[in-house]
Amino acid sequence: MLLIQLPLELQLLILEHIKIENHLNLAPISQTCKHFSSLVTDRYNWAQTVTIIQSNSTTLSLPSLYLYNALQKNTNNHLITNKIQASVNNEPNLSIILAILKKQQKDNTIQDINIFLPNKHQYKLYQTLIHYPQTNLRQLIIRDPTDDGYIMAATSSASQYHMLLLLQQFLSGTLFESQLTMTRLDLPSFPSYILLASQIKEFPQVSYLHIALVGNSHQYRKSWRRFKEMFPALVELRLTIDKEHLPLFKSLLDDINLFPWIKRLTLQSKDCPKNFLSREELRNSLLQLDGLNRITAGWDMIALN
Repeated sequence: MLLIQLPLELQLLILEHIKIENHLNLAPISQTCKHFSSLVTDRYNWAQTVTIIQSNSTTLSLPSLYLYNALQKNTNNHLITNKIQASVNNEPNLSIILAILKKQQKDNTIQDINIFLPNKHQYKLYQTLIHYPQTNLRQLIIRDPTDDGYIMAATSSASQYHMLLLLQQFLSGTLFESQLTMTRLDLPSFPSYILLASQIKEFPQVSYLHIALVGNSHQYRKSWRRFKEMFPALVELRLTIDKEHLPLFKSLLDDINLFPWIKRLTLQSKDCPKNFLSREELRNSLLQLDGLNRITAGWDMIALN
């Protein structure tokens, strides 16, 4: 066990013993610790790109606690981070990501956010972005690389209703402010119907979109028209889907008048898409939809022009 993991009382007893037995002056140690703590809070150490990769070793998660505590000591919002990228799966490492977002200068917000973390922790990230919106985002990636089939607010439970309200607030804050600067939106578990029902008119520069396809079964054509209006420059569309909303996906393949629009279409699901989509269906769609040159849905179909 590391010294820092012991109760504070034991740590003090150990230091006192070292001091008595070795006539050690603890002042230099104290000053060194304070010095490095102040260095951690230096905003220029958090400029440009910040990368946080969690180790498989649980003991190595302790450094993130040191960084978090050092950041918390400075109450000023002074960071000038340009990009944050992280792959974490526990609270201590997530806390430092949230601290960086909270400490960012309001007139110099983060442009690229690329976060891999479990679905169960994602609501904390959305919640922080609501209260500390990054208003000039170019790329926003929030995903669980171990479970891309998960869809948020997919049931009518009380907890999912709370999540629905949270996502709506996120749309009206961070995404609304970044609609003109955004180029890549990668939110595999974010329900499409919440996005389409928002007050956001258009993301004119988004070329890549990954979202969970969820919609009203009586408004298929209207949903896809709204998609195209909101993302006119879209090149690649990737959809997370469950079997319940398969008809909505197929309605896209049947809407010839919607094209030319996207060039690549990808479908992913907890169940292999091969179980409910045939190769012939995808082949026919690829041939009849103008401008679409690749469909990946269990099968990988490429148009040879």
